Amino acid sequence: MLSKVFAGFGIAMAFTGCVDEATDGGDEELTSTEEMLSYSGFLPSGVPVFNSLGLSTTVSTAPQGRIDLTNEFFADLGTNDRRCVTCHLPTAGWTITPGQMQAIFLLTNGGKIDDGLGLGAVFRTNDGSNTPNADVSTNAKRRAAYSMLLNRGTIRVGLPMPAGAEFELVSVDDPYGYASAAELSMFRRPLPSSNLTLIKPVMWDGRVVGATIPEALADQSNGATMGHAQATEPLPQDTRLSIVALESSLFAAQTMTVGIGSLTAEGAKGGPEFLKTQALVAARFNLFDTWATSTKAARQAVFRGQELFNTRTRPTGGGACRACHSAENSGTNVNGTFFNVGQSDGARRAADQPLYVFRQISTGTEVSTTDPGRALITGKWADMNKFKAPSMRSLAARAPYFHGGTSKTLLEVVKFYETSLGFVFTAAEEQDMVAFLSAL
Repeated sequence: MLSKVFAGFGIAMAFTGCVDEATDGGDEELTSTEEMLSYSGFLPSGVPVFNSLGLSTTVSTAPQGRIDLTNEFFADLGTNDRRCVTCHLPTAGWTITPGQMQAIFLLTNGGKIDDGLGLGAVFRTNDGSNTPNADVSTNAKRRAAYSMLLNRGTIRVGLPMPAGAEFELVSVDDPYGYASAAELSMFRRPLPSSNLTLIKPVMWDGRVVGATIPEALADQSNGATMGHAQATEPLPQDTRLSIVALESSLFAAQTMTVGIGSLTAEGAKGGPEFLKTQALVAARFNLFDTWATSTKAARQAVFRGQELFNTRTRPTGGGACRACHSAENSGTNVNGTFFNVGQSDGARRAADQPLYVFRQISTGTEVSTTDPGRALITGKWADMNKFKAPSMRSLAARAPYFHGGTSKTLLEVVKFYETSLGFVFTAAEEQDMVAFLSAL
């Protein structure tokens, strides 16, 4: 029964506390997260999860490959019913998607019959709504208040202007009427809590630091619980380490893509199993080398896309995709470098995004942006609009893409890099790139 619930949103609903009763379509019901945990207590490796492009899954390095659902990652450690898994769902590549948020919004009734949509734990005004003072008294008002979460799968990150910054805030155009120098509103996608042995910076802007990645993740687990879950006391160190141990054991990737088939067929190294032993080293993607001579045209397209990613440079002289996404077979950056790829450029601002204008104090130069990224942490003008290079695995399970959820499809991602960074692909090459990205 658990696999059916997992694949069909039941586990997402139970974990996010969005309904009192989540059924798998059979005779049995799960009446709460606690009842679900008592039913099994673990999730086995390799449970298939459907997405629009095929199937993804998660495997674990824990004993017997079991994902321990009694770990504190799945526990209510705060005051508002949220858990780590509330925004890091196994059914969404260990993040969230707008589709799941919309389903949860509609299926939530909070025990009420009338006027009770959008009451699940993910829908909280401290960071789930567009402003912390949003009116959430009715269905319609909640739908408006949580529009960025519902439409983009983004959480509001409130940060102040850094002391001693090399720049000043000139103006704010916030469609929600809240952001100011005291607290700017950035809307960002939760990063996946899987494949964490293959990352460098923690968080999009690297604001969580530690001597090692596990130490940074431990600090992040506490910060998230204090902030997102509104806990009243810091997590004990053993709880933090337990959460990190669970997260660090999880490896997620696409396992089957429609029209391509199994991503381990014909000697390919797709899927999550190979990630368990993948080192964080700078090297080309080589997952689909054996498909160069595949008898299946769709698999040859994946190989061609992989090689375009590895080698196609820009006419302007810029490097290939993997120059930034340099980590072998994961696509993070091995040096932890932050990049400005133009995602936050004010010229690309959509109507639902805040717009900020900053001025460099020393030169008077101004820039408009929807999210200054790393600069709000360091206070350095050179870090304006810079973000980490996230993991590229399990992409099909976790659209939309980029920190602000601006690209709904992988083709939109490819086209963005053509317009922003000057890559040039033919229409056929664009499709090859999409084939490769859909197989990750």
